[in-house]
Amino acid sequence: MKVLAFVGTRADLFPLGPVLSALAADDAVELHVATAIGFPEGTAFTRLLEAGLPDGGFTHHEEGLYLEELTAETQARTGAELSARMAGLAGNLAPDAVVVLGDRWELLYVLPPFIISGIRLVHLHGGEVTEGALDERVRHAVTKLADQHCVSTAQAARRVAQLGESADRIHQTGAPGLDRFADPVPLDAAAFEAEFGVPLELPLVMVTYHPPTAEMQGNAGDLARQVFEESIRQAGTAILTYPGFDAGREDIIAVLKDLESQGLPGVVIRESLGPLYPRVMATVQALVGNSSSGILEAATFGVPVVNVGDRQRGREHGANVIHCRDDRQEIRASIEKALTAEFRAMSRDVINPYGNSHAAGLIEKVVVESPATGLSKTFVDVTAGELNL
Repeated sequence: MKVLAFVGTRADLFPLGPVLSALAADDAVELHVATAIGFPEGTAFTRLLEAGLPDGGFTHHEEGLYLEELTAETQARTGAELSARMAGLAGNLAPDAVVVLGDRWELLYVLPPFIISGIRLVHLHGGEVTEGALDERVRHAVTKLADQHCVSTAQAARRVAQLGESADRIHQTGAPGLDRFADPVPLDAAAFEAEFGVPLELPLVMVTYHPPTAEMQGNAGDLARQVFEESIRQAGTAILTYPGFDAGREDIIAVLKDLESQGLPGVVIRESLGPLYPRVMATVQALVGNSSSGILEAATFGVPVVNVGDRQRGREHGANVIHCRDDRQEIRASIEKALTAEFRAMSRDVINPYGNSHAAGLIEKVVVESPATGLSKTFVDVTAGELNL
């Protein structure tokens, strides 16, 4: 069986990594991985290996099209070229199934050539809600294009059913990104200083702020600065990471570079933590920002989260998450609460609604068995009382 997976950025690479590794290990699968948009030239293959794929276990199709500066115009123009290249892959490779994760804007350009060609689509993380991001619309659009749905929670399964998908196409597998966190080893003080070049002073806070893409009000950099500054104010050590590939990214990176130029003690700025991320997550005392990682993954570690603004609005989450507005005073008070002994103790007992770190094998089985299901889909009409998945 020939399977093609598309990876656009690190935002989908590392959650998708365990699934790709499982497919690569299956002797019945010939795995191909296409990359584009979020990887500078010549870097994508190394990132794939860092995500756990075995060298020699897959064929890499590096499509490039790296977008350093994102605007609506550059996204549309690059997306058109990306779609043309995917049409070439659809014709030349003719995969039996295509696997994609989530809600990235580039999927609107990646998928049509495969749908038109009658190639089955397996979609991961459908049915979730992020009302404050463009991702919300993309995710639900991809659900209707997909043939099989590997969803992370029971609520997500119900939403996919509400979109008319039949129960035999919906599989509650959990979130595959959690498979990376099955047994992480925290960084001790010596390992932390060796990696980051600064002493580990507690509390350790990790901060990621992405552009709130649905209804941007004001400069994304201004919104991000207050999140970074309030986190630094209360952290002994703060790790700040780059935002994802959305319009407004450059404004946030400019703020990060300004903070870096100040040489602030105890502040580490990284583009990405890559394969080190699970160990850092196991070490931190709190996550701050608006990343999906705080919603999906932090509960596995019992880590308190301050979720800022509306980007993740409506998404299912554990009791370890504190929500606040893009307001400096609310951000400050929320971080203070997250770092209290009481809230940290409560967070340690939270059960993650997104699963138990054993999703990849279940998803791999869905992918391998997907050709057995026909391409014609029946729209299933339901009422509120009939959603009993």
